[in-house]
Amino acid sequence: MTSNRYTASIIAIPVHTVLALTILVATGCSNPFAPSTSRPPPDERPPAVAATTAAVVMTNLQRAFNEGDAVLYESIIDDRFWFTETDCQGELILANGKEDELDLMFGARDGSSPGVFDIYRQIEWNFTQSRRDTEPGRDFPAAFEGDPDGHPDEDWEVFRGRVEILLLEAEDEGFRVDQVMNFKMRRGDDGLWRIVRWIDDPLAGDCGDGALSKPTGGRTWAGVKQ
Repeated sequence: MTSNRYTASIIAIPVHTVLALTILVATGCSNPFAPSTSRPPPDERPPAVAATTAAVVMTNLQRAFNEGDAVLYESIIDDRFWFTETDCQGELILANGKEDELDLMFGARDGSSPGVFDIYRQIEWNFTQSRRDTEPGRDFPAAFEGDPDGHPDEDWEVFRGRVEILLLEAEDEGFRVDQVMNFKMRRGDDGLWRIVRWIDDPLAGDCGDGALSKPTGGRTWAGVKQ
C-alpha cells in the first residue's frame, strides 16, 4: 500500500514540473531558467557609439579598456596624439605618440613585443571626473613647430579626473594604478572627437634636496607602459 501511495503522488505531479526537476538535478541543482550573468561574446555586444561629442570619447575609452578592444581604442586616438608623464620635479618619465601608444597597449604590429593587454589577463578602468573645461585656441599658440600643446586654430575639450586601473596577471595577482589624469580632445574633419593629449599628474614623492622623484603613491601608468 505504501508503494501505491508514492506512485500516486508521482503521477499527480505535472509533467512540466518533473521535467524542470530533472533538469535541475542534471545541472547540479542550478536554475536553468535564471538569466546568464556571464559577459556576452564581443559579437553580441552593441556597437560603440560614434564619438560625436567629447564625452563619448571618455565612455569609449573605458569600454576599450574593459573589453580589450584594440579597434575601438585606435578609433579614439588622434593622429596628433601625444602622451606625457613627468615626476614631481617636472622631469619627463615617458612620452609617446600614436603609433607607439598602440604598440605599447596592444603589442608591436610585427609581433616582436607584447602590449599591456597581452601581459595582463584582466584590466578594469574607472574614471571619476573632477573637472571639464574648454581650452580656447587663442590662448594656446604653438611655441615651436610641432608643439603638441599648441592649437591656435581650434578649441579643445579637457577632462580631468582620477583614474583607477586594476591590472591582473592572474586571478589573485595584480595591482591597481590610482592617478589623476588629463585628457584633451580635438574634433577631426569628420566631426568625431579623439584624444590628442594625455597628460598624467605625478604621484606624490620625495622631491626634496634635489633628489630624484621617488613616488610613494604606487605604480604610475607610465611605469606600467614601460
